[in-house]
Amino acid sequence: MAENLTKLLRTFRRQMVALRFLRWMAVVLLAAAMVALPKAGIMPAWSILLIGLGLLVPAGLLIVHSFRLAREIQAGGVLLSIGKLDDAAAWLKRGLSRFALSGRAKIMAAQLLASLLQRRGEHEDAVTVCREVLRQPLRRLQYVWVNTRLMLADSLLILGHLQEACETLRPIHGVPIPLEARLRLLPIQLRYELTAGDAGSAASELPEKVRLAELMDSSSAALTHALLAEACRRLDRSAERDFLAARANLYHDLGPLASQQPLIEPIAAAGWKR
Repeated sequence: MAENLTKLLRTFRRQMVALRFLRWMAVVLLAAAMVALPKAGIMPAWSILLIGLGLLVPAGLLIVHSFRLAREIQAGGVLLSIGKLDDAAAWLKRGLSRFALSGRAKIMAAQLLASLLQRRGEHEDAVTVCREVLRQPLRRLQYVWVNTRLMLADSLLILGHLQEACETLRPIHGVPIPLEARLRLLPIQLRYELTAGDAGSAASELPEKVRLAELMDSSSAALTHALLAEACRRLDRSAERDFLAARANLYHDLGPLASQQPLIEPIAAAGWKR
């Protein structure tokens, strides 16, 4: 997989560079044509018509192709969401390997591929793809920038790269992010702080963190409550620990979650304390 992924990302990188080059060339050629055609004695109206035809025909063909490619990438995302990972991988790899005018679609395909690799537990490959996405200009795609950093930090924590995960998360704290991203950030941030031995930071602003956890899906809410309970356990705050542990067990069985996140094993092992 690693060798094929390297080739795929190399193709993706070259196509993104080519796409930026084509955009600049189109601007330069348009400006040159606007200057040259009137000097050749062609009336301004005819100049505009000739330039328009020269640009619209090839651009139209590329746009149709790009639209089809975007639909394929969208299909890959749908297949990923319903758990058909092999089919989703085939569609997403096709989207990454074929040229399109839409850099946004290519970047979305790469991000979806990183998510797929995480679902498969292939975190080293997920890290590679996330880093490639973050090398692209994402000024107009802040949601992609935020989500990719969250995925990257998640995989880095699983791989035990604590300092790199910290460096990945740090820029997110300096920008406003939507509620959905805050909900994804919270359990990742808690895992980082507990792994780093900073239970005090994990248990700070506890009411706000609990309110955010209550907005999550059941498994994420259970994990977040259990992580907060573990922070309180380390700080000998038994009343809050028991309350949060009980809430976590109400949301989801902690046994399967603890097998994936060893940080909450002490809470899962203690059972539901009333």
